[in-house]
Amino acid sequence: MDEHALAEVERAGTQFNAVTAMTVDRANALTAESIDRRDSGQPPRRLEGIPFAIKDVIDLVGYPTTMGSNVRSDAPATTSATVVDRLETAGAIPVAKTNCQEYSYGILGDESAFGRVVNPVDPELCTAGSSSGSAALVAAGVVPLSLGTDTAGSVRVPAACQGVLGFKPTFGVVPVDGVFPLSQSFDTVGLFASDLGILTRAFDVIAGTGAGDDRGDSAASGIAAGGWTGPAAGRTGTAATPVDGSMGSGERTLDVSLFAEDDDRSNELLMSVPDLTITSANGPVLDDLLDDLAPIYDYIRLYEAFEVHKDLFAERAADYQPGVATKVEAGRRLEHAEYRKQLDALAELRKRSLAVFGGTDYLLTPAIDGPVVRWDEIDSGTAAKLMRYSMPFNVLGWPALTIPLPGAGAGPQAVQLVGRPGGDRELLAFASRLV
Repeated sequence: MDEHALAEVERAGTQFNAVTAMTVDRANALTAESIDRRDSGQPPRRLEGIPFAIKDVIDLVGYPTTMGSNVRSDAPATTSATVVDRLETAGAIPVAKTNCQEYSYGILGDESAFGRVVNPVDPELCTAGSSSGSAALVAAGVVPLSLGTDTAGSVRVPAACQGVLGFKPTFGVVPVDGVFPLSQSFDTVGLFASDLGILTRAFDVIAGTGAGDDRGDSAASGIAAGGWTGPAAGRTGTAATPVDGSMGSGERTLDVSLFAEDDDRSNELLMSVPDLTITSANGPVLDDLLDDLAPIYDYIRLYEAFEVHKDLFAERAADYQPGVATKVEAGRRLEHAEYRKQLDALAELRKRSLAVFGGTDYLLTPAIDGPVVRWDEIDSGTAAKLMRYSMPFNVLGWPALTIPLPGAGAGPQAVQLVGRPGGDRELLAFASRLV
């Protein structure tokens, strides 16, 4: 990694309180390896020289995993998470661990042992969480790619609040080994990016697929002399790197049932797309799904999160952030028998939900309910509004992408594109026609 680029990451990390640790030693070692490969005539790998940041619930060998918490061990991780290994094998360079909501438990991003992250778009605006710092480094333009986790919107909602791309893959497609859990039934590793082409390439890598050209493309990937050429080009979310659109070409049907009749946020985005049929036919089905899935999510998440934390919580409850402690405590008296019933209900709901795709290829929804809220305007209903359109697709397990809209005016605006389970690559290819 170029020393100037690392210095820019550190500067932004300090300015936006987004970094818990710079990973300079690891970055320098992998950069040297990348340069050696180039000098020996080997072709560039898919992500050669691309810097990326890592949410600090994801293990990177040689560095502590802090969870944004005082309730932790500061011993370095002895191995990296599978997703980190895969990115490094593809040539990507880890440059920082990022600040996050404690133990990923909260959508606001307001509670971390390191203090809350500052929104690069506007310090007065909520960053959302839990992957706040990973979103901020991409929004600040100092890395083009970062890792987060998404259990109820913890990638897509910070992406919407900070004006970048945020992708949650299909549940189970990306391995979660070496990632500290929140709720195993919904946890997904996701990606932030400034460029849809890099995001797509990174998804192929972390999912372990053979899609794309493994030889890479040094011009498209921003590689020069074995390293990244400099800060990412703004936070527009545009696809500077080409995406193979073959999976997204041809006639497609897009359902917009979850937009209010007077909500025109999607109009400009869709006007330029030929061969697209817009429908609202799934409105009744989606309304029923939304009514049914929230209580299932609440019970399972509360139960599973308490099971993860019960031993630590018994010893160190006073050291947790207050709001996180309250959430953990809320799962204490839930019963295993009812939990099993809710898992059965979840499986049935996921089967029933597939009927939505009988008449449509993709859904387009708002990313959050309403504008990005200011920190000083947060109230008891804010979390539900932030999660309204993201959490359902964690419950259903479908892939979903937050797309920032240009010309946002007073604050960032974004929409969410949702695809059928397992259709991640097709979803990203179709998205390239929108951005």
